[in-house]
Amino acid sequence: MILAALLPSLSLSAASGAQDNPAAGTWKLNVEKSKFSPGPAPKSAKLVIEAAGESVKTSYEAIEGDDSHTGYEYTAAMDGKDNPLTGTARPDGLVGAETVALRRNNGRSYGAMFKKSGKAVMTNMTTVSKDGKTLTLVVNGVNSKDQPLTLMTVWEKQ
Repeated sequence: MILAALLPSLSLSAASGAQDNPAAGTWKLNVEKSKFSPGPAPKSAKLVIEAAGESVKTSYEAIEGDDSHTGYEYTAAMDGKDNPLTGTARPDGLVGAETVALRRNNGRSYGAMFKKSGKAVMTNMTTVSKDGKTLTLVVNGVNSKDQPLTLMTVWEKQ
């Protein structure tokens, strides 16, 4: 979830529309600059963020350390309402969530809350650098083993 996650539209509102989103695009995970606690980190990951009307469509794909493929997808507006999340879980339980709700913070950042069975299990903050070349996701929550989960992932625009 990244995931966060992983999580992603930044200046999205009914007035501005999703097309003004600095997070829109294809992003590649920089594994070396990212931190996964507990691990393991994926071998590689791709995050795609697209405008979808007044909403944002987010897709995440990863190749895990054991060469398995994981990923998730959702479409959500920045209105704080729960939206369905579909996909396969990471080994650390990162995508055990069933819904996601997004809220805009400012023109370059927004937050997400992920829930399972109606209970918040993870939050993340997505921030795009001023030059638009780097996206950072900070994730906090619990994994499928009910252990604290803290991730700081760094993504490079492709």
